[in-house]
Amino acid sequence: MNGRGFPALMAFLYFRSHVVWLFHGSNGAPMNVCPKWGMVASLVAIVIACQPSPKPAPVEGLERYTDPVMGFAISYPENWHVRSAAGESFVVLSSEAALERFIRWDAEGPVAAKIEVTVIPLQGKSIDSVLIERKIFTDEVYSPVEQVSIGGADGRKLGYRFPLRDGSAEGELYIASADGRVATVVELAAFGGTFSAYRTLFDSVLAGLTLAREPLPAQPSAPTQPAPPSQTLRNYVGQGFSIQIPENFRAERTSVPTSLFSVRFVGDRNDCIVQVDVFDASQQQDLRKIVEENRPRYRASESIPVRLSGLEAYYLEYAPAAQIQGRAYFVLAHKRLYRVVITWYKPEEGLYRPVFERVVQSFRLQPQS
Repeated sequence: MNGRGFPALMAFLYFRSHVVWLFHGSNGAPMNVCPKWGMVASLVAIVIACQPSPKPAPVEGLERYTDPVMGFAISYPENWHVRSAAGESFVVLSSEAALERFIRWDAEGPVAAKIEVTVIPLQGKSIDSVLIERKIFTDEVYSPVEQVSIGGADGRKLGYRFPLRDGSAEGELYIASADGRVATVVELAAFGGTFSAYRTLFDSVLAGLTLAREPLPAQPSAPTQPAPPSQTLRNYVGQGFSIQIPENFRAERTSVPTSLFSVRFVGDRNDCIVQVDVFDASQQQDLRKIVEENRPRYRASESIPVRLSGLEAYYLEYAPAAQIQGRAYFVLAHKRLYRVVITWYKPEEGLYRPVFERVVQSFRLQPQS
């Protein structure tokens, strides 16, 4: 440094030893910025004059972030550094090394800018009271609160500015609520007197802001409708018989008093079934008499003759429960009585009955060895 720079050096040394306390307390946080600088302000001006002016960080195109929980959305420089916590905050820094400086507001450090979005539950508070809570400096640092429109809602703006060793730290706080339940707070800030250089960027960010909204309670999902019986049938072989059942029905062995073998086939509805029971009929070979003895139990008005597996058979129509219709088919062979029962939900008769009738007609008796 030449002779003319010597006073600047002395001013810098004086600044380092006597003025630092004006900016930081013992815990490193910024102190009250005094409006009356006197001789100290002149010394600071001399020191700053000897240093090159900080340059703003480059902006290389914009990307957009949409929060997956609260739905707020904001554009930001794609070459800046991102930190996010879904549903809570989103921070973009022009320099990742500046994170601590923005937390502590150190008097010197990386010259950088930030864009920060924070979501705050209002819990009955006004946005004005939340804005007051966001103030971390003394009142002299802040400009008066302004009413603004942000994200399509009425909001507030609060600016702040104070000098640091490498130039002024400057920022703006914006707050608004889209739903009265959560507030969206946007902070734009920069060190080194570079805030004005980001004005165009910051204005673009604010213009494209979408405010957060509290997620709506999850709506109960509509109950899943039971699947109708498949039109495609698969073969099942039981004790002395075979039958084709819908491919989406499962076979379940069941127990019926006095039966030799029982199996039921059921799909999504437990009241729409096909069941086959096999009984010993060695003591009674008159099918008509067997059916008539069973008719009162089914409260059937008549027995209807049909043929199953090429043999004489009968069925009884009955209603085992409200809205449930059914039929019980009887066929006699090889000293065994075979009973095939079908039931269906009456309001969905068109879905079940045609398929079940195909199932009954597929019933076949197996040759006896």
